[in-house]
Amino acid sequence: MKKILLIALAMGLSQAQAATYNYVCKDHGKTSTLKVDDAANTLTWKGTVYAIKETDCGRAGWHAEKDGVGFDFCTATKGVADFDFKGSPVTCDMKR
Repeated sequence: MKKILLIALAMGLSQAQAATYNYVCKDHGKTSTLKVDDAANTLTWKGTVYAIKETDCGRAGWHAEKDGVGFDFCTATKGVADFDFKGSPVTCDMKR
């Protein structure tokens, strides 16, 4: 019984550590939202859901991919992030 309880506790703790990060991004002067969901390993931007993998850019960052299109979403301090999408720079600020 202790073993089952420990397993359930460990599973609950690992799920509690996953986070969702919400950003407001500017691309070609237009504003859109971007969401990173660590639990689902997805990044959603402009209605498209990309699979993410951790990458080593900045303090935290992810490599997003879907159908052969990919980009590195890199964060810096104080909730600032940026990436290049199809050759165009995109800048983001974390929603607070």
